[in-house]
Amino acid sequence: MPSGIVPSWIVMAASMWMGGPTLGAMQTATLIEARQRLGRDAFVVESPPCPTQARWCFELALHVVEEDGADVQTPQWVADQVREANRLFAPIDVGFRVGSAKVVDARFASVETRLDRDLLGRDEHSLGVVHVFVVRRLADVDVPGEVIRGVHWRDRVQTSRRWVILSSIASSLVLAHELGHFFGLPHSKHRKSLMNKSPHLDPPWHLRTFPEEELAIMRRRRDAMVEDGTLVKANVNAKPAAPPTLPVTPVDPRSPADAAPG
Repeated sequence: MPSGIVPSWIVMAASMWMGGPTLGAMQTATLIEARQRLGRDAFVVESPPCPTQARWCFELALHVVEEDGADVQTPQWVADQVREANRLFAPIDVGFRVGSAKVVDARFASVETRLDRDLLGRDEHSLGVVHVFVVRRLADVDVPGEVIRGVHWRDRVQTSRRWVILSSIASSLVLAHELGHFFGLPHSKHRKSLMNKSPHLDPPWHLRTFPEEELAIMRRRRDAMVEDGTLVKANVNAKPAAPPTLPVTPVDPRSPADAAPG
């Protein structure tokens, strides 16, 4: 998360943990420690909700590699991905939210082969949600030595099992691009399409969208996936999980922590 941007509920929880509401005495280290106590729930709580205007809200089952005791990406990075996906899928009345977040073993930090991609999601796959895996490095299996930002992958043993893999270096638009594949789109030659991988800058990446012909495909695929159970509508009005309760340590009101700076 960028310096200085801390969700208000984290600030309040950290303040309670220190023993009182004196925010001026809180230090960066305290906020980091409070966040560590909140743990993996931060990926769920900090992610944007489904837009209220979305007729179809689908959950993302998030799986993040933990390596050397740390996640390979942050809750803010995930939130940015979801926010962009919600913006770009609004024309088909679809929104997404992170419904769960699980740890992925460090042995999958660097996904190098097709078999790695199969094994990453094979035991975790389930119907009703989009499974999204975040890894440190995602190799290009077609070009030795190169890496890619993301992929929509089908298990080669059973191709009905599919998921999205994001590399930790992915820009905020990569999840939306891979969800485009999940909703039936191939790569495109349409100049303004997000599915066009060419590096041209007219328009630049942040101005690319899904053209109407692609939106029509996505609407049909949306309806088909809901009908066959691939995706299940989530309750758009459901409240996000409450943040974990932090222990409260009483503080003497005469504590130096509450004293005016001298």
